[in-house]
Amino acid sequence: MFSALSNSVSLLLGLRYTIARQRSRSVAFISRVTMMGIVLGVSLLIVVLSVMNGFDKELRERILQIMPQVTLYQTGGMQDWSSLREQLLSNEQIIGVSPFVELQAMVNVGKNTEPTLIYGIDHQLESTTSIIHQFLQPETRLALRNNKDAIVLGRGLADTLGVNIGSKVSVIVPRAEGQSVPPAIRRLQVIDVLNTGTEIDAALALMDIRVAASLSVHGESTYGKPISVDEKSHNVDDKPLVVSGIHLKLDDLFAAASLANNLQAQLPYGFYTTNWTRTHGNIYYAIQMSKKLVSLLLLLIIATAAFNVVSTLVMVVLDKQSDIAILRTLGASNRQVIAVFMVQGTVISVIGTAIGVCVGVVLAWFVQDIVVFIEALLSVQFLKSDIYPISYLPAQLLWFDVLLVMAVSLSMSFLATLYPAWRATKVLPAEVLRYD
Repeated sequence: MFSALSNSVSLLLGLRYTIARQRSRSVAFISRVTMMGIVLGVSLLIVVLSVMNGFDKELRERILQIMPQVTLYQTGGMQDWSSLREQLLSNEQIIGVSPFVELQAMVNVGKNTEPTLIYGIDHQLESTTSIIHQFLQPETRLALRNNKDAIVLGRGLADTLGVNIGSKVSVIVPRAEGQSVPPAIRRLQVIDVLNTGTEIDAALALMDIRVAASLSVHGESTYGKPISVDEKSHNVDDKPLVVSGIHLKLDDLFAAASLANNLQAQLPYGFYTTNWTRTHGNIYYAIQMSKKLVSLLLLLIIATAAFNVVSTLVMVVLDKQSDIAILRTLGASNRQVIAVFMVQGTVISVIGTAIGVCVGVVLAWFVQDIVVFIEALLSVQFLKSDIYPISYLPAQLLWFDVLLVMAVSLSMSFLATLYPAWRATKVLPAEVLRYD
């Protein structure tokens, strides 16, 4: 069969049948539809795979690099965190450790009050476990350390409250039910707005770790009564620091669950851990599943287009029965007749796949700009960080995916040519030429 494909007569006839105008308009129309189906399926599959790859990349390289990969807590607060940090850094899997104070709080401006998660951070140590410093100006990080009345709000939270840089907000940290102490209240100034383009912008705020510790329930035994709106705590640096826990960054992101379990088993009672597979694992696995399901659906589109190759070639065989009969009477073998129609079907699939790859690659490269243009034109935002993990449409074109789509499309189309080409060998010259 492959030797027949290399036969120059079969090749030339196959190319001629592909290029020449068909006697039947319906055959020519179906051929164009078949080619367009392949173009559509291939281009859409490349674009969708690129977008899914982009979501996967942004989740791994942005969200999971901002949020902690592993978090270690201690009931009642962690006092001797410095020595524990040194101990953890001796583990080859751990490449960064930073303390934090976590506050479940409310931020109030006028009549607007929003719940928020406040992280008190040490900006120097936090840079070893998170890339959040990349979204803050150097002067902002310095101000968080030196200004005890400074806070940074996420973009979504700031927009909801209607505040900007320089605005004053009240932070209220409620106490657990049954505690006799009043809520901790502090009047702070917004010195910057955090805009990572991810879901954390909707409900995250940052402040200096010592100021956050002074508002924390764990810090009450160290700092005395909660700081009220009128009190200043310029001497908090002189107090021992009690933190909520420590964040860990690993050399292997996917080892987080096993490492967290091992740490919890090794550390004394009162320590407990969580990791990104619990907080964002559902998003990651949803992206992976969506990628597989959408790819399967688009592969079915390519399969449908390949099936159209079958119907197209069957109609071509019917249209060219007299030509086939003449070829057979001139001594053409079954292999040569099969090769003629296999060449025709292969040319259709190659052209359709090539155009589809070009269109898909171009769209994948510019899909972000296209979406931004459409959003600006229609004054809408398709992705919002309070609903989706990120507020923009990412894309990452992998050439392996492009080659895989090409191989699948060409393979399906090539297999689709076998049956019609075999049917062409069943044409009986005597029956066809009897009335010509």
